[in-house]
Amino acid sequence: MTGETQMHKGWCPGARRPMRAKDGLLVRLKISCGVLCAGAMRAIAQAGRNYGNGRFDLTSRGNLQIRGVHEDQLPYLIEPLEDLGLIDKDAAAEGVRNILVSPLSGVDGCDHAHAAAKALEGALAQNIDLYALPSKFGFLIDDGSALSLSGVPADVRFDWEAGEQAFLIAIGGTCKDAIALGRCEARRIPQIAISIARSFLNLASQLPEPPRRMRGLIESCGADAIAAASALRVHRQQRQSRIEASSPIGLLHLHAKYFFGAGAPFGCLDTDMLLAVANGAEMFGTDEIRLTPWRALSLLDVQLEKAQIMRDHFAAHGFIVDSEDPRLAVAACGGATTCERGATDTRSDALALMLSARRLWKTGVALQVFGCGKGCGRQAGTPLTLIGRGGFYDLAMDESLAGQGVTNANQLTFAAAREKLEALAQNTGQPSKPDTP
Repeated sequence: MTGETQMHKGWCPGARRPMRAKDGLLVRLKISCGVLCAGAMRAIAQAGRNYGNGRFDLTSRGNLQIRGVHEDQLPYLIEPLEDLGLIDKDAAAEGVRNILVSPLSGVDGCDHAHAAAKALEGALAQNIDLYALPSKFGFLIDDGSALSLSGVPADVRFDWEAGEQAFLIAIGGTCKDAIALGRCEARRIPQIAISIARSFLNLASQLPEPPRRMRGLIESCGADAIAAASALRVHRQQRQSRIEASSPIGLLHLHAKYFFGAGAPFGCLDTDMLLAVANGAEMFGTDEIRLTPWRALSLLDVQLEKAQIMRDHFAAHGFIVDSEDPRLAVAACGGATTCERGATDTRSDALALMLSARRLWKTGVALQVFGCGKGCGRQAGTPLTLIGRGGFYDLAMDESLAGQGVTNANQLTFAAAREKLEALAQNTGQPSKPDTP
C-alpha cells in the first residue's frame, strides 16, 4: 500500500481512502463529470476482477465503487487507475471533489455547465483550506437538460433557469426546498461555490458541534448569516416551476439524437455487466458512457435502427431497460450480505415488496429498505422506509401518506411489514409523486 493510501471503517470511501466492508475493501471512484469512455470502463472491470471480487456499485451520487479488494492487492489496483487518470493525487484532494453535474451536460441543456463543473473540480483541488470540508459535503450543477437533477439534494447547488444570469444559486436541499441566494452566470459558478464553501467552514467552526451538512448550518445560524458571509443575500421570491424529468431508463429522444439508459438493480453490477456496457457503447453509441445518480448508465448518440438489439443486449446482462420495471420502485442498502451492521437481507426483502411499492407511487422510488439505522444511500422524498434492527424492521413514512390507514411501527417481522405495505397499497389512490426526477 502506498503511503498516501489510508483505510477507514464507517467512512465515506474513496480510492486513496478505501473503507473496510464485510466483503473486503470498498474503493470508490469519483468519475470526473460522470463521463467514461468504453476503454476506461473495460479497464475498471478488469481491475475489479483481478484485484477485487468482481462486484461493483453505482451510487446515488453517480460514483462507481469497486468491491471486495484485498488489502495486499490495493497497490496493484491503484496503479492502472492512476494511469487512466481516474483518481486524484492524494486522499485530501479526492475527498473534497464531490460534484454532481447533469448526466447529459455538454450534449443537452446549457452549453457551459460541463466546463463550470470541470473548473470547480480544479478549484476545489487547488484550495487546500477547503480540504476541511466534511466528506459528504457536495456541490450540484443542473444544466436544465432532460435528465433533471431538481430532486437531488445538495449542500450548494446551481440550477439553470434561463436568462442572462441563468443559474439559480441555492443551499441546503433539492431545487424545491433549498434556500435561494441569487443568480449568476455559468462562468461564476466556481468562484461562488468556493466562497459559499469557505463561509460554511468559517461559520461551522464557531459552533460547539460543527454541522456536517449545509442544512445543519442553516438550522444553527440561519441562511441570512451564510448569505452575508458569502457576499450574497437570501431571495424569497417565488421560483419558476420545474418540469418533471424524463426517465433515465430506456430510449430517450432529444433534438435529433437518441440516448439509451440501462439501470443497475440496486446499483449492483458485476464484471460481465461492466464489460457489456463498454461493448455496448462501442457497438451502439459514441464510445462514451455517462454515470447518473439514479443508478443507471446512459449511452450517448445511439443508433435508432439498433434500439431493439441494444435493449436485448443490456437485458441479457441483467440491466433494467424498461422504465416501468417494478424494481425501480425500491431502493436498498447492501444489508447483511455486504455490511457487518446489516441486520436483514434488505435487497431480497425489497424485491418481495416492489409490486406493492409501485402501486403506492406511479414514479420514482416508493420504498427504501435499510439493514441498520445508519441509512447509507438514503434518498430524499421517499414516502416509505424500512429500517432493520435486530432482525426486525421499523416502518417510517412521510406526511404524504398520512391518513392512509397505516402508521409508523417498530419491531415488525418482515411478514408483518409486508402485510402493512400491502394494506396501504390496496387503500391508496395511487397518487403520482411530485418533483421526482
